[in-house]
Amino acid sequence: MRRRGSITVFAALALMLVAQMLFTLLEGARHIEFNKVLQMNTDAVAESAFADYCSPLWDTYHLLGMTAADSSGTFSLNNREAMLRNLTADNLGSKGSIAMLPGTSLLTAEMADAEFEQYLLMTDQNGRVFEEAVCAYMKENLGYEAAKTVYNIYESANDAKNNYGDGDKSIGDAMDALEEAAKEDEANSSRKKMKGGSREKNTKETSPEPEEENPLETVTEAKRNGVLSLVLPQNAKVSASRLDLSKAVSHRNLNTGTKVISSAADWYQSVLVNQYYVNYLNCYTNSEGNRALNYELEYLIAGKAEDSENLRVVVGELLAVREASNMASLMASASKQSEAMALAVTLAGASLNPVIVEIVKYGILAAWAFAESVLDLRTLLSGGKVSLVKSELDWTSNVHDLPVLLSGWSVAKNCSAGMDYGQFLSLLLLMHNGDKLAMRAMDAQEATVQRNEGYETFQMDHVLCESSVSATYEYSPVFLGFVSLLKNGKGNIRVQNTTTYSYRQGKEDA
Repeated sequence: MRRRGSITVFAALALMLVAQMLFTLLEGARHIEFNKVLQMNTDAVAESAFADYCSPLWDTYHLLGMTAADSSGTFSLNNREAMLRNLTADNLGSKGSIAMLPGTSLLTAEMADAEFEQYLLMTDQNGRVFEEAVCAYMKENLGYEAAKTVYNIYESANDAKNNYGDGDKSIGDAMDALEEAAKEDEANSSRKKMKGGSREKNTKETSPEPEEENPLETVTEAKRNGVLSLVLPQNAKVSASRLDLSKAVSHRNLNTGTKVISSAADWYQSVLVNQYYVNYLNCYTNSEGNRALNYELEYLIAGKAEDSENLRVVVGELLAVREASNMASLMASASKQSEAMALAVTLAGASLNPVIVEIVKYGILAAWAFAESVLDLRTLLSGGKVSLVKSELDWTSNVHDLPVLLSGWSVAKNCSAGMDYGQFLSLLLLMHNGDKLAMRAMDAQEATVQRNEGYETFQMDHVLCESSVSATYEYSPVFLGFVSLLKNGKGNIRVQNTTTYSYRQGKEDA
């Protein structure tokens, strides 16, 4: 016997309303979960895009950057935005499908739009962005105390340069003083001849004593021959590599990002950046790999197109730093000042003018410091080490042997606890403008990366260092289709969210 049931109209309407409320709640719960999933997807695809960094830039220089260019090498974010959409399709399927696999997920959506909104390029703000990216890496490799030690050494060298850095003037003043003393001696001799009369005829002729070779003249002549000839052996091979500066980062018009950073570099950041240069850029004593320039550190300091010219400028600057430090050592040594005074009295002849003698003494000290500095550079360029400020035991030269030392191939004593060529270059880097150094560093890096197959059109002003990503998603409702009270229950739902990724600071949610 078949049973029949019935329901009142009121109960049917009530059940329909309850069902629609349940479907609405289910869709609301799905929407809340979707917001979480879509935010995670935005974070994930942004990280995936930034994980596609320029490999040669990292492999060679340990610098992370995401390139953004089209097939012709023009700056464009279109390919990167398409990459975000394709990754989303792999992660979430499409809005038209209910599940990626039947019965496994109700969370499928499509990224309708993706945009890199606020972004920083590596070359922005005269290389300030580049410096911050370098600092983010170097903070993991160089501690604060180690950086402070480097900066203290720089301050010591800079103080010496400020106090004793004008050796040429001291030598020139001494030469002028000797000329003045010679004139006085000649005048005195003439007066004695006029007064002596016939007595001179009875004086016995004595053989003149051998003259002391003048170190001032020796050093002045040596400087005229150029610094490279003094510090490099005749068989030294100097690189002939060069850059086309007209196409370099520091000389051309650059693309710029849409964001500005306001932080300024302090001493700690300056040390970090300069230590990065020393660690990862080539120099005369450490030239390896397929680089556009063999002397990259020298290029940062000098900015010339040719390696040889950069080396010449840097050797001159380093010689000036060593002269100042060696002059400080001489001024702290009573015995060496006594030697210089004795030689000054000999060179000044019969002049009893203490002012002239003192000027000549100071010039001799400057010439001595120069000669010792030449020996220092010979040691440094051959891979050795010298102390920043020398003790008596570290000192090599003798004031009476300067002509022999400069004309031969004598070198300074190697000091195992001293500083090598690269460490002295780090001091020179701290003495130069940080913005120029950063732009020149990118000159060298760009030219080197372009030597790799597939990166011939690579440009540093196409490299993103940081960006916020805005993503707009569309997904189809599932449960609202059963809610008859909604007119647009089958329309697509749009959700927008953002995230930020930075090589300067790591990932941070917007």
